[in-house]
Amino acid sequence: EYFALGFQSSLQLGRSLIALGSSREVWLYSGKVGNGFELGSNHTLLMSGSISGLYGNDGGEHQLLSGSARYYAPHSKRALFFAGISGDMVRNSDITDLLQLGGDNGLRGYPLRYQSGEQRALLTLEERVYTDWYPLRLFRVGGAVFFDVGRAWGGENQSTVNPGWLSDVGLGLRILSARAAFGNVWHADIAFPLNADPSIDSVQFLFKTKFSF
Repeated sequence: EYFALGFQSSLQLGRSLIALGSSREVWLYSGKVGNGFELGSNHTLLMSGSISGLYGNDGGEHQLLSGSARYYAPHSKRALFFAGISGDMVRNSDITDLLQLGGDNGLRGYPLRYQSGEQRALLTLEERVYTDWYPLRLFRVGGAVFFDVGRAWGGENQSTVNPGWLSDVGLGLRILSARAAFGNVWHADIAFPLNADPSIDSVQFLFKTKFSF
C-alpha cells in the first residue's frame, strides 16, 4: 500500500441563495487537515481531522466534527499489523444526520445501521497478510483477521436496543483487481458479534469494495 505523507489541508466556503433555487439562505463550510509520519522500522502513522456544517440566521446549525488516526506496523515481508481509531460528533442534528455504526459503517459483526446517535467512536485492530498468489495475472490476493469495538450514542434519537459498547471478531479475504483503473479492493468478511442481542444473527457476512486493503 502507498500513502501520501506530509501535511495536507483544504477549506471550502459556500452560500446557498434563494435567488438560485434554495429554500433558505445559509453559509456552508468545511475544512480538513491531515498529516503523515514515518516512524522507526518502516512504521507509518496517519492522522486527520475535519469540520463541516451550516451557519444561518439562527447562528450555528448542523455541525460535524471528526478525527482519526491510523497506524501501520509491518513485521515481516508479507504481514502487517494495523490499528485505527476514529471519533465523530454531530451538533444540532436531526434524524437524517445521526452517526451510525454497523456493517459498512464499522462494527462488521453487526447489521447495517445497528446503532445510531450524535457521537461515535470506533477502534479497529487487524493482522493483514499479503500473498504471492496472482491468479490469471488479474488479481492480487490477501487476507485479514480483525477485532472491532465501538459505540454510537447520545441525542434524543439514539438506539435503544443494545445501546452500550459493542465488539466483534472476524476474518476476511482481500482481492485487488490489478487491472482496474482505480485499484479497487474487494472485501469479503465473516464477522462474529461478541455481545449481540438475540435479535441478530450470530454470524454476519459483508461484501464491499474499497480503495484500500
